[in-house]
Amino acid sequence: MDPALRTLVSRRRILLGLGGLALADAVGAAGCTTTVSPVTGSNGGLGADDMAAARGAIARATALAAAYRTAAGRHPSLRSLFDPLRAHHEVAVSTLGAQVPAAATTTPPAGATGSIPTASAPAGVTPAGATPAGVDESPTALAATLASLRATESSATAAARADSLRVSGMLAPLLASLHAAGVAQVELLDLYTAQVNGGQPAATARSVG
Repeated sequence: MDPALRTLVSRRRILLGLGGLALADAVGAAGCTTTVSPVTGSNGGLGADDMAAARGAIARATALAAAYRTAAGRHPSLRSLFDPLRAHHEVAVSTLGAQVPAAATTTPPAGATGSIPTASAPAGVTPAGATPAGVDESPTALAATLASLRATESSATAAARADSLRVSGMLAPLLASLHAAGVAQVELLDLYTAQVNGGQPAATARSVG
């Protein structure tokens, strides 16, 4: 591992831990344990606005999980960053879907690639020692991917905060936890962006929400 990234990795562990705790706290507040039992009825008796918020949260988390999966494939050097963030969003999708099953019926199909562009992969076997098709570890490509992910995370985080203030019942603490975790994830992306850009100051997560 690049020694210059060690501080960022330590920071990453802290932020991801905080994000995981926030999600776990919300799940507990919603009455969700290891085995999740949905509330009565497929929509849990939620109104139209609450159902729309739940569907929106699932769609955003699904898209982000797909975007991180694509980013990890394009930039293997940052897989240790992208894989945990993808996993967090997958947990969010499963938790929301377990709490409000009806909201999970409109999620995008699995395998969506999100907004991260990838190079076309030519047919044939990659020669030994060659860079696999679609992989681009250049600083320009890394910075572009991080910027795209940050914008998507920031938008999702702001939406989760707005929805958490207007929904009712068990959705409010869960959406609030997604907002809290999102703020940490945006800050983490900023740290890596600063590293990729040679230590230049990056925008802070405080601007989110």
